[in-house]
Amino acid sequence: MTDQDFQEPPVDAQDAPILFRSSTVADVNYSQRIIEVIAAPYNEEAVVPWRGEAWREMFLRGAWDGIEKRPNRVRANRDHDMSRTIGRVINFWPSREEGLVAAVRIAKTDLGDETLALADDDCLGASVGYKARPSDVILNRANRTRQVKRAFVDHLAFAADELYVGSRVLAVRSAAAPVGVESPLVETPLLDELRDWMQSRKS
Repeated sequence: MTDQDFQEPPVDAQDAPILFRSSTVADVNYSQRIIEVIAAPYNEEAVVPWRGEAWREMFLRGAWDGIEKRPNRVRANRDHDMSRTIGRVINFWPSREEGLVAAVRIAKTDLGDETLALADDDCLGASVGYKARPSDVILNRANRTRQVKRAFVDHLAFAADELYVGSRVLAVRSAAAPVGVESPLVETPLLDELRDWMQSRKS
């Protein structure tokens, strides 16, 4: 694998849909305005919606190899809304034992301040938006399992939504920062559609 492999996804991956996967907020550092995220744990199954059905998905170790070559290219937002950018990834660590770990520097904006405060109070979870080529995913249709051998991060998001109930803040290094102001609500059609699908599966 060359350094260029992770500069941009290959053409057949660029056209792939962006999929969402719940992740974990691992640490909040107010003084440096950095939130550390376990973006994708390795070899751990999670139930995800895929093509209108519930599948069990797992990222295999090595799925993100080379991504450390492209920090500063991936942005973070709120609620998977590309118009609500709050910062960018400054470091990726794909070889950590727990999985792909990312450090996100949060911008000095009202929405950024709010994000830091809510993450510190365990009110926000994290989610990774990613793409994968069909050839890089092992499907078992009988068991409805997806094993992702290689993937490309499109963005990271922070969301206060029941869909991401498994995400939580594990540690806080410092809490000496003012709470940000509340930002206006915006439409999130993709999340609304996903939430409706999840609710329909429960009924």
